[in-house]
Amino acid sequence: MKTGIIIQARVGSTRLPWKVVLPFKDTLSMIEIILERLINDSQGLEIVLATSISEEDEVLYRIATNMGVECFRGPEQDVLGRFIQAAEKYSFDNIARICADNPFLDVKGTLDLLNSQAEKAYDYIAYRVAGGIPSIKSHLGFWGEVVSLESLKKVKKATSEKIYYEHVTNFIYGHPDMFKIKWVDAPEIVYRRADIRLTLDDETDFNLCRDIYREMKEERGAFNLENIVRFLDKNKHYLAIMKDQIHEYSK
Repeated sequence: MKTGIIIQARVGSTRLPWKVVLPFKDTLSMIEIILERLINDSQGLEIVLATSISEEDEVLYRIATNMGVECFRGPEQDVLGRFIQAAEKYSFDNIARICADNPFLDVKGTLDLLNSQAEKAYDYIAYRVAGGIPSIKSHLGFWGEVVSLESLKKVKKATSEKIYYEHVTNFIYGHPDMFKIKWVDAPEIVYRRADIRLTLDDETDFNLCRDIYREMKEERGAFNLENIVRFLDKNKHYLAIMKDQIHEYSK
């Protein structure tokens, strides 16, 4: 059984086009920062950037290859199909799925989910927060999720609804009777924190995350959960902005 990391990204965001390649810290873009973090903490797993065949996404292909990361190009709108094709090409039986709009990604925490896969073969493994909410549907933006290639193929056969082709794993955790799912409670420090938003949709999110990243970088603090929460609790003006954005993007 082979496990690999697949990070999805494209520049054609509706709310903030090109967000993943805009300067985030000095000349570095968000996708470069996330890829660098994955390279440093990948635990030897192969990393693949899955983007689209759109001409616009050529920039992502160049960034990935310049950093020594494999790049797979597939359907633009059918993200589910893109993941399946990428996993098949690189012979991944299990995938640590990463989204490119989470600049504070906890790589170690995400890969820790693989320990659950070692206990038993699951179709899907992810963190959840208070209320049983999947972390991917929260505003935290800290973790990816682990999903098997076979379960993605099962989704492809089970539905043709567009939402499930865009949001790759929604069908799986929305149909727990059809899949073997393992939920892991998020660390206590953020388990009940419904006031933190570090996922990035629009310009306000981008500016907010960029400012937090730059300020923490200047303080030379490590980007782990404890330091991030401590920083936000000391700088509550950021939490105030997050409150408005959470209201705007209630999921």
